[in-house]
Amino acid sequence: MGLRVGLTYNLKADCPPEMQTIEDAGAEYESEETVAGIATALEQLGHEVILLPYNRLLPRRLAEVHVDIVFNIAEGWVGRNRESLVPALLEFYNIPYTGSDPLTLGLTLDKALCKQVVSAAGVPTPKGVVVTNPADSRLDELEYPVFIKPNAEGSSKGIRSWSRAHNPVELREKLAWVLEHYRQPVLIEEFLPGREFTVALIGNENPRILPVMEILPGDQCLQDTAFVYSFEVKSGNLERFSCPAAVDPPLLAQIQQIALQVFTAVECRDVARIDIRLDGAGNPKFLEINPLPGLSRVSLLPLEAHAAGMSFAQLVGAILSAAVSRYPHLNDRIFLKEAALS
Repeated sequence: MGLRVGLTYNLKADCPPEMQTIEDAGAEYESEETVAGIATALEQLGHEVILLPYNRLLPRRLAEVHVDIVFNIAEGWVGRNRESLVPALLEFYNIPYTGSDPLTLGLTLDKALCKQVVSAAGVPTPKGVVVTNPADSRLDELEYPVFIKPNAEGSSKGIRSWSRAHNPVELREKLAWVLEHYRQPVLIEEFLPGREFTVALIGNENPRILPVMEILPGDQCLQDTAFVYSFEVKSGNLERFSCPAAVDPPLLAQIQQIALQVFTAVECRDVARIDIRLDGAGNPKFLEINPLPGLSRVSLLPLEAHAAGMSFAQLVGAILSAAVSRYPHLNDRIFLKEAALS
């Protein structure tokens, strides 16, 4: 017998009008196709699915629907705590759910705070500062080039092809634009000119590390400058992927170790995807972690799972199974049909 699974999510179509003031406003939210795909996968695994869209009715619905567990992909709408809101509600109602808890989700969305925790755990990160004013005196201490991005966004929101700055005048002009349009602190880091990788992990005590993916410029990207995985690149499908990435075993081991260290340091649960980039000397450094990685059919996590020989339904099942393992009372009830889907 399967479980009664709630599915919490934010639809792009439901993004509040007051948020739609910039072109990438809905970048991190889901399409109806993605939600339907996850629901279908859960049903293929033998579960009943209850759709729970993120809106003002969600608290009441959670109190009324009586689900066994929630498969959570909800991002929230506003503020650096937005990803924490649904898990906090679920904990209020004592409802089991997939993924990380409110503390981890809040920490990891705040890039600067996350870097502090990760650095304290011994993980190398690019040097940087968080500022709220283009006149901040700390800007004079930076070594160029630097990279500029909003401190609490995901899905490349606020990251453009021009997000590098090569001198103080250029930095202050671009910083002013980001501050005005995203209305939050801005993280400025040393620019890492090397190759970019992303690593997905699934599980808890001994999480499975999926094949490492390298993100590369497509044929239409400019080749005369360092590649940036920007909003323009994502929205225009101007990137290409190599998975498993073509890397030497020592570098692969370093990348995987950093991913596992970060996953552990911020106490992720069930699933996460970690972004890593090489510096000018070829040393890997931590960029960001996404504990709510995208699950559209063309998102990076499903592509990495495919490289590991997993179907989309098996990926969804693995995430759900990892969560169920944390709730002993559910272990006797879960019925996953992963073997039948292989």
